[in-house]
Amino acid sequence: MASKSNKTQDGYTWTPTTGVRRGDLHCKGVIEPREKRTAPAGHIYDAIVVGAGYTGLMAAREMTDRGLSVLLLEARDRVGGRTYTVEADGILYEMGGTWVTHHMAYLFAEMIRYEMDRDLLITHHREYENDYYTLNVPGANPRKITHEEGGRIAARAWNIFVNVDGQNCRQICPLPHAALNNILVDRKEVERYDKKSCQERFDEIKHLLTNEESGVLVALLLHISGGSMENSGLWDMIRSHALMSYSTDNFGPIWTTYKLREGQSELARRMFQDAVGHGLQYAFQTPIQSISNHAGFSEVKTVSGTDHRARRVVCTVPLNVLRTIQFTPPLSAKRKEALDIGHVNFMTKIHAEVAGTGLASWNGMRYPNNLMFGYGDGVTANGNAHIVGFGKNEGKNFIPEHDPRKAIAAFENLHPMEVKKMVGDLYHNLTYSVHRLTEQIFHNWATDPWSQGGPAWWSPEYMTKYQDELQSRHGNILFASADWAHGWRAAIDGALEQGALAARVIAAERRDAAESSPRSKF
Repeated sequence: MASKSNKTQDGYTWTPTTGVRRGDLHCKGVIEPREKRTAPAGHIYDAIVVGAGYTGLMAAREMTDRGLSVLLLEARDRVGGRTYTVEADGILYEMGGTWVTHHMAYLFAEMIRYEMDRDLLITHHREYENDYYTLNVPGANPRKITHEEGGRIAARAWNIFVNVDGQNCRQICPLPHAALNNILVDRKEVERYDKKSCQERFDEIKHLLTNEESGVLVALLLHISGGSMENSGLWDMIRSHALMSYSTDNFGPIWTTYKLREGQSELARRMFQDAVGHGLQYAFQTPIQSISNHAGFSEVKTVSGTDHRARRVVCTVPLNVLRTIQFTPPLSAKRKEALDIGHVNFMTKIHAEVAGTGLASWNGMRYPNNLMFGYGDGVTANGNAHIVGFGKNEGKNFIPEHDPRKAIAAFENLHPMEVKKMVGDLYHNLTYSVHRLTEQIFHNWATDPWSQGGPAWWSPEYMTKYQDELQSRHGNILFASADWAHGWRAAIDGALEQGALAARVIAAERRDAAESSPRSKF
């Protein structure tokens, strides 16, 4: 049974009449009442989980399932972390992680558990007027082509780019869930590729590409990484290709096709309610200030000054936010260095409602542009097209909530919003129908204090230097996040993976402690 929705403080809405408004969006992930704690003062839990994103929810549920006492602390008013769904105009807007696939084992298992594996929506619909792909890149005339041709252009460029070993990545990355330490590839060989940036690899192969292919490829790489060509690591592209079963045929089905009919927030809430049913205690709108290790337990202090104790802590705070938390004893010099560098993904994702249904069948790209890609994603109850726009890190030059007119211009650059027959080098006789932008809904993950960026994309050599350290524990504190997952890093599946692994370790340690206690022996 679907959950009811409350209003979240997250997200932004813009309309011509109201301007930018923060929050006040309906979301099933909002938890009310915000707190449930029945343990007496000074109680020592088996575990405290910091963060109620998918990693924290997985860890909390798996530990409560095993009978452990768990306290969940979350800074936001909702579950889901960097993934949540808002409801408006009869449509669900996925503000963060969106698409699901049977290729992701942890995610698929959760979908089956909560009977959501077959209750899906398809993003792209072909029955509306503007059923075409627009392509606009430097050095080539803008074109209106079929979706299939657009896919072939991107696929050819991508395949050339990632084929670093002449074996379509199968030789260098045969086991993408164990990239650095596996029985088939010498770690030093992996590290050699990890040192390269996307720009360096592009420079190696750009002579093999047409201008169209070059422009599409660069835009796609930046769309994926959310950074720049110079600070985006090549290895993450290689790993992503391996995870897609070494085929661009799987790009659409994995990354941009299937959505949960009831939304990501519904899945997250079901996981949360499952844990509550097994005794989970929790406090939302409760950011933390510090975590300290002591003999036999750890102490978590909230910003409001409340202390909580547990035998173990699962810290799921995102990579770019971890440096704001105080740890006692201090973290290692290497981990601090990793946190100071952080990841490079400061992507933009904006939903727009566009008058008329026509653009619901349109996809397109333009590079450079503040929004490089736009996807038609259904029709609202008002009979308008729902468009999702994606852009890379534009720094202070593009902050949508500060200047929504720039976002409007970015959508117009992707697909003009007035009837124009434009002739010349730039538009090459393209004619478009009239479309009017009526509303924008978005979440700026880059300016969000609890994320400070999108899903993690690493810079060159970051994996080599810091992955092992990021995945290691700090005394009683276990660090778990999609930002340093073994497999689907930067994806929902990676978050679930990390939560499951942390819960397994703690459950085993608490079981061993119980079995070795004098009472157990007696």
